[in-house]
Amino acid sequence: MRKISVRNLTSTDWLKRDCVVTERVQQGDYQTRVVRRCTYHVESQSSLPSTCDSIQWAHNLDPLPPRQVFVTKDINPETGAERVIYKVLGHFYVVMKSEVFCIGYRHVLSMMIEACTTFSDS
Repeated sequence: MRKISVRNLTSTDWLKRDCVVTERVQQGDYQTRVVRRCTYHVESQSSLPSTCDSIQWAHNLDPLPPRQVFVTKDINPETGAERVIYKVLGHFYVVMKSEVFCIGYRHVLSMMIEACTTFSDS
């Protein structure tokens, strides 16, 4: 049995977007839940006189921290459930006309395997 749900949320001021895809698969006595989550947030906006100025503007930027990657793995010794979480945090820039946007992002991939006989709503 396989169940997939998708949520795509955008803030009312259009500065934040959150997309979540959840997949649950039951095979025999095991249930696997995979959650993919992508969150984007406009952190700053700068105006330039023209798009030709974007290269010079980029050279004068204060450096943002490099992309950060986190991986965690948990095993519940009582139930045998196993969970792995992979997170990536970072920034990128988007140039539209004469506007430059700094976008912060967070990508999360979470996988959990547990022994059970039916799907739960948690």
